[in-house]
Amino acid sequence: MLIVVTSGIKGGTGKSTVALGLSAILSLRGFRHELFDYSCGLGVCTGVYYYLSDFVDGVNRLSRLVGIRQGLPPQDFEGLAIVDLPPMSLAQPEFTDLLGRADALVVVSSYEPDSVVSVERVLEAYPGGRIVKVCNRASMEGCRHYLKVTPESPFFVIGEPTNFRTFNELINELGFVGENRYERVGRQFVVNGVRAKLVARWDPYAIIGVEVSQKWYYALMPYTKPIEELVSMAYELVGPSYLYRLGLANNALTRLFRAIRH
Repeated sequence: MLIVVTSGIKGGTGKSTVALGLSAILSLRGFRHELFDYSCGLGVCTGVYYYLSDFVDGVNRLSRLVGIRQGLPPQDFEGLAIVDLPPMSLAQPEFTDLLGRADALVVVSSYEPDSVVSVERVLEAYPGGRIVKVCNRASMEGCRHYLKVTPESPFFVIGEPTNFRTFNELINELGFVGENRYERVGRQFVVNGVRAKLVARWDPYAIIGVEVSQKWYYALMPYTKPIEELVSMAYELVGPSYLYRLGLANNALTRLFRAIRH
């Protein structure tokens, strides 16, 4: 079965995040699958392979359920595959060929008008009947599944509890109903002064929490490295540098709260 994740010609909608989220829930339910990044076949990996670059070797070596690949599944592929597509136009023959091969289409749309138009054109061109729509950052009419705004890293988008439930619903709609199989850990610890949690784990992923400015953030990450290293990576994604981009670094958050109180 081939599951294609696309937004048509529009980029920056969260396709790679959705592809990784689908992989997380499929493995949670014990479904063996391959995760393909088609952008790699076009010269530069810009999709899910790029985001998982630190984990690819570990996942491919250790996991019994997930393989991370570049390019496309071969024509005679008989397993289950998720294909993360880069922005592509219907004028490209390879795109229409892929739509023809797809057993299921997952279309990801953001709130920008050009994203909505791009998705509508893809839906008109898709010859199949199994379609799942996902809205990223904003809910829209006709879109049952919506991902909340979170720290921009795909790991944190998927790990956010409400979004994680949304990915479970997506997999249900695609027809992969089953029992979630995981080890609930719930262990708290400190890594280099950062409070952290290992919430749950399964092959090959884990949910990890890190505390930043008295708020907990949760990330889904491949569990192929020591937990201390994963916590450090997660904290780098959502710690001081993230707060700095929001204008909340260097105790600015504390100063903001003080200003509000006064």
